[in-house]
Amino acid sequence: MHTVPLSLPSTLRLSRRPHPAASARPATGTGTWVLPRGTLHGITGPRGWRIECIAGRAWITHDHDPRDIILEAGESHTCDRPERVIVQALEALTLRVHPPAG
Repeated sequence: MHTVPLSLPSTLRLSRRPHPAASARPATGTGTWVLPRGTLHGITGPRGWRIECIAGRAWITHDHDPRDIILEAGESHTCDRPERVIVQALEALTLRVHPPAG
């Protein structure tokens, strides 16, 4: 996992309002996701969930969190906040979403 400061082009910036192309999945949306480049998905109530990048590159951020997280194949991110997380496919992407352990 890489945590980097990132200045996104205006086409990738998120406003405080929901993005019309983003769909929100509850944290129960486990399993494998295959996302085309540019696709946005939100996960509500994600604390403890692990997002594993199988192929491609993903940009991940939590609402109200200044971090930008870039995942590449073989990397994962465990959500450490309760606020919605946004996942964007920077290129064609395959993810596995795992519930909290225990």
